[in-house]
Amino acid sequence: LSAGVGSVGGTLVGVLIIGVLRNGLNLLGVSPFIQQVVIGVVIALAVTIDTLRRRSNSAH
Repeated sequence: LSAGVGSVGGTLVGVLIIGVLRNGLNLLGVSPFIQQVVIGVVIALAVTIDTLRRRSNSAH
């Protein structure tokens, strides 16, 4: 999301986290709609945290 900045390792960790989260929600019997909402919120939080972190690093 930041002009191609990232790493393969970071992507693999992200995929692993999303997979574990989705599997856990599925095992708990959470409806597919709520699963999508939860995954979307997690992705939005990750992007927000990354953006704030990059802004604070570039300000110093």
